[in-house]
Amino acid sequence: MRFPVPCDTLFFDVDGVLIKTSESFRATDIAVAEYIVGTLHGLDWGRAEGRPLLTLDDVKFFKQAGGFNDDWHMCYLLAGLYTAKLREWQGTPLAERSTREWMELARAAMLEGHGGLKWVRSVIPASALPDYELVGELCHEYYWGAAEYRRRFGREPRYLPDWPGFVHRETLLLPPDLPMRLHDAGLRKLGLITGRIGPEVDSALERLAAHSGGAWWDVVISGDDCLKPDPQALRLAIAAVGASGGLYVGDTADDLDLVLNYRRTQTPDEPDFLAVMRVFPDEIALYRERGADLIIREVAELLTVLPAH
Repeated sequence: MRFPVPCDTLFFDVDGVLIKTSESFRATDIAVAEYIVGTLHGLDWGRAEGRPLLTLDDVKFFKQAGGFNDDWHMCYLLAGLYTAKLREWQGTPLAERSTREWMELARAAMLEGHGGLKWVRSVIPASALPDYELVGELCHEYYWGAAEYRRRFGREPRYLPDWPGFVHRETLLLPPDLPMRLHDAGLRKLGLITGRIGPEVDSALERLAAHSGGAWWDVVISGDDCLKPDPQALRLAIAAVGASGGLYVGDTADDLDLVLNYRRTQTPDEPDFLAVMRVFPDEIALYRERGADLIIREVAELLTVLPAH
């Protein structure tokens, strides 16, 4: 693998790369879908017998499709899809279509330029789609929990007044000294490109800074600035630090597509960037086939593959 020359910059995605969120944001995706489908619509999928409506693997499939980096978008998709499977499509072949099949359709739409919410609204009956603002409120309440929701937003939770919050399940995935060691290895310009918005960004930065003894990033591009996989997100980060070349580390299709989209539109005067993916073992072949430059299991592995300075 050829590293950009010079190679002085490293940008990280946050969720799934620096912070483990399978039990927070992805658990929120499932909980919101179950609340809308079961509690609001009164639909039954065998909940009383302990059957889940969907699993973390189902969420992972749609993260592989791209277009659902924003968890409001993911919850909107899942709530609408599973409502339709149990109600509008009941007894039809559409109700039996697997999550993998839906993912493949979502991926094809993404590659054709009409993925994400556009695709959701084109394939799922309008009667099955939830109110988008309701989805957002439920996302906030499940993720933050009642006490943190009050502190962050200054108002009472409407739906889950006693919920403890999934945010407290998050753990950090980087050694505390990793930023310092990356700096010593020649990557002196560090930054974050995240789909988080608003207080979610603040919460992540607070914990990352406490973990490493201070803020170590030179730029933060959030979902409020630009949503991945729009290559403008990478361009904003590059411009902010004056990058000469480097790497971007992500964990979903939108992260890889961010770099690939940048390359497709790259001008001769723009720096080169490699796409590094931190993924699950069963995703390695998928992301290798899609064009990832490097695949790692943990972010600390970066120190073993960087060129000598």
